[in-house]
Amino acid sequence: MRQMPSSDMVGLISFLAVLLVFFSIDVRSRTTGVSKPWHAHLFEWASRVGGIATAVALALGWVDLFLPDEGSPVHVALVAAPGSVAVLCAIVLGLEMLWQAPDEDGSGR
Repeated sequence: MRQMPSSDMVGLISFLAVLLVFFSIDVRSRTTGVSKPWHAHLFEWASRVGGIATAVALALGWVDLFLPDEGSPVHVALVAAPGSVAVLCAIVLGLEMLWQAPDEDGSGR
């Protein structure tokens, strides 16, 4: 895997920061309850896992930004792996809109 220049890392960190805000808002807006359908639990956990993966990738990217490019202990894969999990979770949460589409009666359930 190639080295990521600092300018690219700044763009990635900015993207991850926005994604972290998204996951934070999403997790806070969910209510915890016992009697939920399976897909509600799936989306709740996707939001939690995505937030944690984003925070890890953001922290590693931030540390890598201030280390010299040569011989950096933070490999690009260490940022890309949790970042990819975060993006996958965001895509899963995007699919949640299919379950929230309004029915024929307009109730949304």
